[in-house]
Amino acid sequence: MPLDDTNWAGIVLEDSSDDARDSGALVIRECRPTHRARFTRFEHAILIAMGILLLGTLGIASEEIVPDAGLITRITYGNAVADRNFLARAILADGQRLSFTVAGDDYEVDSPSRPLTPAEQQALLDYAEWKGLPQYSADGPLAIDP
Repeated sequence: MPLDDTNWAGIVLEDSSDDARDSGALVIRECRPTHRARFTRFEHAILIAMGILLLGTLGIASEEIVPDAGLITRITYGNAVADRNFLARAILADGQRLSFTVAGDDYEVDSPSRPLTPAEQQALLDYAEWKGLPQYSADGPLAIDP
């Protein structure tokens, strides 16, 4: 038997009585986990399930607070993609939106409200490609050419 009194085999040897002790006979009985040991295992399973539920809730909440840059995006795609998405969404949030209709079809165009650095332009283009958004070039100082 190990020193910490754990019994992995589930079998315990014990003396049956004083008479058996004199004759040297041993009785073999099966050792079953006590109620407290079973309850402890159940408590551990509940704690693990609650931890997984808490992490899932945090992941979903972070994606709601910071779309395309939350915990789930960071775990799935990495920090570089999440940071790029966060930067691009910040540019678009401060940008201008033009809505118009051509031949009965409604269109919306998002455009930054300031000139962008080359790194910001690349982040915006990569984000649009990642989201599957169409990209069109425009003329002028605020133009972003793919």
